Amino acid sequence: MSSYKSLFSGVNLKKTVRNYCSSIGWDIADLTDKKAVLDFEMESGRAQRLYIIRYDSTLEFSVPSIYNFESEDEIPHFISTILMQKNSTKKIGFWCIEEISDKHYYSVMHNAEIELMNEEYFSTVVRTLINDCDEFETTIENLNQDRSRAKNRRSTRDKTLIPDYV
Repeated sequence: MSSYKSLFSGVNLKKTVRNYCSSIGWDIADLTDKKAVLDFEMESGRAQRLYIIRYDSTLEFSVPSIYNFESEDEIPHFISTILMQKNSTKKIGFWCIEEISDKHYYSVMHNAEIELMNEEYFSTVVRTLINDCDEFETTIENLNQDRSRAKNRRSTRDKTLIPDYV
């Protein structure tokens, strides 16, 4: 086993994540031999939770958004299409639909080979994912507010002049 792999093997995952987070100034919400959980308070006022799971020679970083759906049929495909298009422009992270506790979540993830991981790369991946997820949630929140305002304006006008599809 290479020295890089041993940095994140079993007990060393705990030690390495603890050392990186301590150096960067981040708190750890949960830490085991196989996973780490980091919580972040964002400027938006929301919190983002990042999961790190170790698989053989890979670390999976994942930030589930607050948007989840009971079934695949409920997933808004136009949003999925936008996120898939965004994937083509990203070097770190990708959007996906992740199944968690029988629900489907929009999540931003990144898989990194352990041998490439160092503190700078770790920090870059974490910051990119939490910021991407927070930006996505802000965008959806703004769209929902715009729709709500438009609906309220529509309900106060003469409905014969404004079609229902506006």
